Amino acid sequence: MGQLTGEERDEVDDLVAAWRDQRPDLDVAPLQVLSRVSRLARHLDIARRGAFAAHGLESWEFDVLSALRRAGPPFQLTPGALLRATLVTSGTMTTASTGSPRPGWSHASRTRATAAACSSRFPSAAGKPWTRR
Repeated sequence: MGQLTGEERDEVDDLVAAWRDQRPDLDVAPLQVLSRVSRLARHLDIARRGAFAAHGLESWEFDVLSALRRAGPPFQLTPGALLRATLVTSGTMTTASTGSPRPGWSHASRTRATAAACSSRFPSAAGKPWTRR
């Protein structure tokens, strides 16, 4: 990237310049992109969390509800399929499936064959807003 004037510089430019001063032997050019992408991701995450919070949701809850809705009727997925369809961790998924569900939310329904086999269902009470076209 070319040199920027004082008015166009940002914190990343200062960070890269400091690294260049301290370790001129290192190629710190990737920091110009990676640091900006990281900062942008943090700002987007804050905005995303705020939008979900306005509707009483956590980010992981939105990811799970979206995956269940995309699955189509009966809006149900196994934990493994839900993990593959979302960006949540297996620990979060365990919490989601074993925690106390919100009113109208149907979480883990276990089969008779094994207590380990379960599936999560789309909450029927919350389904109406998701079906608008």
